[in-house]
Amino acid sequence: MMPPRAAASHGFDPAALEARTHAIGQELFAAATREHAHLSVLNRWTAQVLSWCLSDPGVKGNVLRFIDVLPSLQSGRAVAQHILEYFPTSNDRLPAALRFGSTLAQPGPLTAPSLAVVVRQLVEQVARQFIAERRPEGVAHLVQQLTTQGVTCSLDVLGEQVLSEADADRYAEQCRELVRDAAAVYRRVTLPSAMATCGPRVNLSVKPSALTPRFDPISPPESVERALLRLVPLIQLASELNGSVTLDMEQHELRDLTMLLAKQVLAHPMVGHKASLGLVVQAYLRDAEAVLDDLLAFLASHERPLTIRLVKGAYWDHEQAWAAQRHWPVPVYQEKADTDRAFEHLTQRLLSAHPLVTTAIASHNIRSIAHAMAVAELLQIPPSQVEFQLLYGMGDAIRPAVTSRGYPVRIYTPVGELIPGMAYLVRRILENTSNDSFLRQEFLQERSAEVLLQAPVSAPRAPAPIPLKAAWSGEAPLDLSKTEERMRMMQALTMVRTQLGKSYPMLLADRSEKSADALSVRNPAKPAELIGAVSQAGLAEVNHAVLLAGQAQPAWARTPVRERAACLQRAAQRIRQRRHELAAWEVCEVGKTWREADLDIMEAIEYLEYYSQQMMDLAAGKPLPQMPGERNTYVYRPRGVAVVIAPWNFPAAILTGMASAALVSGHAVIVKPAEQSPVLAYHITEIFRQAGVPPAIIQCLAGLGPEVGASLVRHLGTHVILFTGSKMVGLSIIKAAAQVGAGQRFVKHVVTEMGGKNAVIVDADADLDAAVQGALLSAFGYAGQKCSAASRLVVHHAVYDRFLGRLAAATDRLVVGDPAHPATDLGPLIDEAAQRRLTDAINQAKGVGTLAYQYPATRLPKTGYFVGPAIATGIPPQHPIVTQELFGPLVCVFRARSMTEALALANDTEYALTGGIYSRSPAHIAQAVEAFDVGNLYINRPITGAFVGRQPFGGHRLSGLGTKAGGPDYLLQLLIPKTICENTTRHGMPLD
Repeated sequence: MMPPRAAASHGFDPAALEARTHAIGQELFAAATREHAHLSVLNRWTAQVLSWCLSDPGVKGNVLRFIDVLPSLQSGRAVAQHILEYFPTSNDRLPAALRFGSTLAQPGPLTAPSLAVVVRQLVEQVARQFIAERRPEGVAHLVQQLTTQGVTCSLDVLGEQVLSEADADRYAEQCRELVRDAAAVYRRVTLPSAMATCGPRVNLSVKPSALTPRFDPISPPESVERALLRLVPLIQLASELNGSVTLDMEQHELRDLTMLLAKQVLAHPMVGHKASLGLVVQAYLRDAEAVLDDLLAFLASHERPLTIRLVKGAYWDHEQAWAAQRHWPVPVYQEKADTDRAFEHLTQRLLSAHPLVTTAIASHNIRSIAHAMAVAELLQIPPSQVEFQLLYGMGDAIRPAVTSRGYPVRIYTPVGELIPGMAYLVRRILENTSNDSFLRQEFLQERSAEVLLQAPVSAPRAPAPIPLKAAWSGEAPLDLSKTEERMRMMQALTMVRTQLGKSYPMLLADRSEKSADALSVRNPAKPAELIGAVSQAGLAEVNHAVLLAGQAQPAWARTPVRERAACLQRAAQRIRQRRHELAAWEVCEVGKTWREADLDIMEAIEYLEYYSQQMMDLAAGKPLPQMPGERNTYVYRPRGVAVVIAPWNFPAAILTGMASAALVSGHAVIVKPAEQSPVLAYHITEIFRQAGVPPAIIQCLAGLGPEVGASLVRHLGTHVILFTGSKMVGLSIIKAAAQVGAGQRFVKHVVTEMGGKNAVIVDADADLDAAVQGALLSAFGYAGQKCSAASRLVVHHAVYDRFLGRLAAATDRLVVGDPAHPATDLGPLIDEAAQRRLTDAINQAKGVGTLAYQYPATRLPKTGYFVGPAIATGIPPQHPIVTQELFGPLVCVFRARSMTEALALANDTEYALTGGIYSRSPAHIAQAVEAFDVGNLYINRPITGAFVGRQPFGGHRLSGLGTKAGGPDYLLQLLIPKTICENTTRHGMPLD
């Protein structure tokens, strides 16, 4: 997107506007500089601490990480240990004070407690520069103090992430207390005669995601309805007390949902006509102007006034990383100058909308402030009608400069304890220490006022280098926060429902054949709903398919790798074109929620693209040392006919991954899908054929595993078996494949991925917000029906009770229901047998331990194979519930007194698939990296959801044979290396 347009688009004379901006800016700078010289000792000391952070990027990162973890450290010993880990004495780049502190932190009972007290006092001193009050009851004094300075405030409640309804209730009650307390102060204080105000003096900033634990853009109507339950009474209270509420803007994915919430409030019959509401617009978003245009049109058509706080944006790093990880376009401007230009352009748009819009300029950039004042002057808007907002503790020098010109100033004022407020504090410090920070540049004398007042101009951008070859990077998931994507998904579900109940034939090499015996595939959420009837193969069809595959495979192996890879790439493109439809089939056939279904289709695309590139890299073989008189070559050859036995829980991704790896490496493939998901397998096989794979090279035979699957494994004409599924079936395949039959001149090769009994460790210093959210996703995503799901949580005793209580409360907010509805968190289990196994296991858990939480049966759908999530404690570590793989939403929680004990508990299993650790101790993380015996270790993130190429997936012990799906060596498991040595001499004469 191009940078914003110039000021002339609003009828301003650009030269006059620039001259006035510059003149006002010089006056503001002079006043701010004078004020800065008189700042308190506390502010000066804080600036010194920040300058330490600026000294070195590595030092800055560790300082911020240490500040982030400090509130969780419960003892002097823990503080000292973390100081040693974050600031080793061997680091000569540390400031002298940090090196001295690290020395004091060396093991010793005398210094550690004293050091901990000092460190906490120092950090609290910095924190109180930005966080106004610990306790809501202290707000009265704070408001009165700000009033004597001639400013009002916008109060913001800091706290833990809202993960449960109880959390949201507490947040709402804290907000009500703040409004009442602030209103009481304003009723009894006398405002300074020179104090300018704009709008209600009582103002509360509210985070929409704190109003409900389910503020999710995938289901806007339900999310808004839940948020309104707490927001409407709060606005009514504020209105009664002559106050206002401002909806803060958070991450980009919540922007449209927050806008919708604001519109619903303004149109609400109980509050709309009298609501004093504010809303935030973030200038760093590339589409901010289009969104603002839509908002202004809404306000005009509904005749509703609104206060709009214009900010630049506080989530830049998050938005960059979030978009990059998902291969989405970055929603924010990359250059600060572009954001500054957008801010000025949006300032003009907002001030031009006066009086429908009251504009609040939230910035510490004197250029931005001066520009807003100049625009207001040109539009002849009285100073009292434009508000400037500053962050508490960051605008001390600028505030008097603004108020002296007659403009109202409001201070954004966080209130809360140090521990919950730490994320806010770290964000403020990051802003203060960034290379582009306006405050850093001016008050550390890095750039002059003259330079800083220049109009923002983007630096020339060098053209991006042309890559030498196209590199595989990954596929983007659907952005279901976008209305158009949700509509396409709804349309796809509607279309798929028109196709339900059809009959599907076997896909043999020379014909599509229907049999009298068919699998009836039913919707696990609605068992009466027939998805399709799929013809089952018998022994005759198995023999016929293997014969034709064996005959066709040599020609396919001779097909150039480039052509085989092109087939996979065409298949990927066809899946992209049918992406929503195929995801809808998953929703209906295996009960996946929208996001889970889409991620499975996305992963299928990734496997196709990734393996095609990997095989292109292997096509020429590997280089070998060459000597005079000989030519050495190392090439790869396929094994023959491959059998792909796929699971139902990832019916597109794993099936497509195994099949595509075998196809591109030159094998003929016979797909045997799980009996629960043969309809999707039929569609994928058809896609392969439409993409150019010959029918004899990709065949699909549905049927029961003990019959069709076992026949294919034992057949003398199959050479390699690719299997993903349970340990029991996997081991039986390995055993059967090891038997060499009469006339069989090869040993069958098996690539098998089996189950897991995966553990997540929660350390004493873990970020509990992240740990609880990660445990929810890891244990209950797709109702726990993933081999990578967390079935065990090992929690340090210091945080065990608090973590367990928060996890149980957060679990209670989950919605179990039909996955066709976007608001559903957990769908059904796959079939009646799975439902019965999980119900029996939960009943056993009640007998041998305690259920810390069980989802109320009254909230479960009346039909379908549903089992609500459950959390068990006190289960003996060797009980079958703990040791045996169990697909479903049941997690067992254990207590550990040390990281060593936690790792021993986590490793006490016959599986070794996935594991995770939530910790902010570098030493404990390093210990887990070394000692946690798993195939995939995840640190401070959920343990499910591996990405192809980025996190190759697979385990060992009884979780598999150590192969890594989606990894750089997966194809090597399917190929036979061949070494060729040619003598290039004749009677001593070289021939080349």
